[in-house]
Amino acid sequence: MGYPGAQAKPITTKGVPGLVVDTTLTGPREVTVTGRTQPALAQAPEWVVAEMPPGYQTRLIEIQRLSADLRAMDSIGRVLWETGEPLRDAVGAVFGALKCEVDATAGTAGPIAVKLGESGRLLVVVSGAAGPIQKTNEELAQAFQAVQFAAVDDRVVLVVNNDPATPPAERPDPVLPDALGVLHRMGVDVVTTATLLRLWRLSLEDQEKARQALERLHAQDGGPFVIPSR
Repeated sequence: MGYPGAQAKPITTKGVPGLVVDTTLTGPREVTVTGRTQPALAQAPEWVVAEMPPGYQTRLIEIQRLSADLRAMDSIGRVLWETGEPLRDAVGAVFGALKCEVDATAGTAGPIAVKLGESGRLLVVVSGAAGPIQKTNEELAQAFQAVQFAAVDDRVVLVVNNDPATPPAERPDPVLPDALGVLHRMGVDVVTTATLLRLWRLSLEDQEKARQALERLHAQDGGPFVIPSR
């Protein structure tokens, strides 16, 4: 949208997440707000910054800072729609943003170890199921194995992201009742990725409350974990 008579200007977000590039024509082309395309600009040499007028470098630094913030937020927001290894990476990023010490060895099927200071650890099993977990799903076997190798102060947590293409509010229950009963008896907590994202958002507003929620997650002896609505 814009005011009447204003000319649409190209979106000049080079190096910023969100740039839409059309490569179906003669080469990379930036998409303008009018939907037209124009050739994407080449990357300028580093020395150009020193030649620009006052205020240019300040703006450039601010854009870079905002771009870094957006990339960090995007890596966390991916918990809502990713699957497989990218989902596992996103889950690790969330706990890292919550100021936890995270040990997530890439390419392994084992749980992510999340250290909560002196309280112990969370052993996080990330589900690969795209639908509700059933009693026969391999996630139950993975959770059981994690419980077998857990230390006294460890809590096994199953993170689920069922129906990742659907908005969280419209998703069905992530675990079917019979499978949930098994997980509860094993003392395994169940956390949806939507709850995990809510926990991260809480940390942006009140780190102490977010830390308390993590402690509650660790103390809970199995079953669904929820964060009360405010």
